This record gives sequence, structure tokens and C-alpha cells, in this order.
Amino acid sequence: MVILVRPRAHLISNEKSGVGQSSTLTQGFKKICEELNYELVEYIIHCPEELEQQSRIAVERALNNCDVVIAAGGDGTIRSVAQVAYGKNVRFAVVPFGTFNFFARTHNIPEDNVEAFRLALTGIPRLVRVGLVNGQVFLNNASLGLYAKAIKDRESNTDRFGRHRLVVIISTIFSLFSKHRLLKVDLLSEKKLGTVYTPMIFIGNNALQLKNLALNVAHCMKANLLAVVMLKPVTKSEIFTVIMRGIFRTLEDEKNVNSFCVDSLTIFTRKPSHMVVLDGEIMTMNSPLHIRTQPQSLNMVLPIQPSLTSEPIK
Repeated sequence: MVILVRPRAHLISNEKSGVGQSSTLTQGFKKICEELNYELVEYIIHCPEELEQQSRIAVERALNNCDVVIAAGGDGTIRSVAQVAYGKNVRFAVVPFGTFNFFARTHNIPEDNVEAFRLALTGIPRLVRVGLVNGQVFLNNASLGLYAKAIKDRESNTDRFGRHRLVVIISTIFSLFSKHRLLKVDLLSEKKLGTVYTPMIFIGNNALQLKNLALNVAHCMKANLLAVVMLKPVTKSEIFTVIMRGIFRTLEDEKNVNSFCVDSLTIFTRKPSHMVVLDGEIMTMNSPLHIRTQPQSLNMVLPIQPSLTSEPIK
């Protein structure tokens, strides 16, 4: 007698997200699983320290099976689960609960949570690109300097005033106008070494986010490369000009912004370690910072109509 085992949907969700707080949503997910003959396995994350451990458990259980690992939450939660899932023979899916959801949106994942969950069980696995900094995955961006400081301030303000888009925008603008130090770094790319003074280095892996920032570097994404954006040393009045150009989407004309595409980049900082932000998650990393693109490395469940940044499994 053959015993048929139902595939499992391993749902990893942050307690602070809509999944962790809403029993109605979870009931809706259970109904979809029953309809599609899946077993729902829930992993509710109560604190950041649990996320990596629970992700590893879920991915290990799903390896080489028909199971799917679903990250439900904001970009930080999704990035942490992707860190464990990338490069492995496991289906990875996303239910977005973030403020901007750039990663989900660039891959045409529905912003409606129930629709996104259904897609996680019915979509087509395709290989998508991630970025790496010293072996750590980023899906949207990595940054150090002024932008990283803005993210740190933003997290403090959203904890205090709530995770709303207006709070994020106002907090970011105030941070950009605050006092900041210049970074002195050595950049090694394509065997070229140069010393740079800059308040900010931003490495983008998301064409939609870069478009929203009015940066004309979409050709980097199409070539499976990363986009590096650096700000020249600027005064506060020049910072204001940069912000206004960003708002009116004319940053490509801004003389104080440099951008270029890379397959890999090494950043040597003057400090032995440096604060780096990956998809909104603050980390301390040792210098040098080895950055590279990793195409076709995350087996992500997507709509039948693929996005421009995905490749079918061959």
C-alpha cells in the first residue's frame, strides 16, 4: 500500500507582523492549505534571535521535498529566511507585510496577503538574483555611511511612533540633514583600486527601488549586476538639492551623485569593522567588505508570468 504524504507549507512569520497578530489571516491560510492539500506548519518568531534558528529548521525539513518555505513579514524577515534558503534545493516564497515591499513588488508578488499565500503554493519556482556582502544575503540593498545611519535612526523612530510610511520618510530626511562623517575607503573593482571620500555608499539589487530613487541604473539589473551609488562630499544645502532631485526624480542629473555597475566590489574601510545595513537590518562587519552579485541562486516561487529579474529553472 502506498502512503501519500501531503506537502507542507512552512510559514515563518514575525510576531509583530500581520500574521503574528491576526488569527483571521492564519485561518485564511489554513483554508487555502486544505483546499490545495497542503499541511500548514507555523513558526512564529517572538524575537530576532529565533529567526535564523527557526529558518534553518524549516529549510532543513523542506529540503528535496515538495514543501515550500514561506517568509511572511517585512524585508528584514524575508532577508533572514532567504539567507538560509539561497543556494539550496528548496522552494522559497514571500508574503509581504513590510512598509514598502520592494522585493515582493519587483517580483510581482501580490500585496494582498491571502493572494500572496495562495501564490506561494501554486506559483512556478524560478531562480532569482541576490547580492552578498561577506557571505550575507541582501535582496534590495546594502549600505554604509549616511544612508545606513538614516536606517538606524528610522528604526528608532518607528519603534517610538509606529511603522508608517510618513514616519519613515520624515525620519530619513531629518537623518540626511544631521551631522555626519565622511567615509575614507579604498574601492577595488575590476582590478582597479582607488581611494574615495564619501558620506554614503549604497549598493542596489532592486530595479524598482532604484527607479523610485530616480537613479537611471536599471541596465545594471538587466545585466545581473549590482548598482553602486556614492554621494560626493556635500554641504547641507547640497543635501537639500539632492533630496529635492530625488523627490522630483531627476537624480540622474545630480552632479554630486556617482553611480556605476559592478559584478563584484571590495571596500577597505579605515576601521577594522563597520556598520552595514542589509535590507534595513543593521549589522557590524569586518573590513574588507567583499560584495558580489549571485545570479540564479534563490529558488523563489513566482507568478507564471516571470519578472525581469528571474530565470526559469533549467
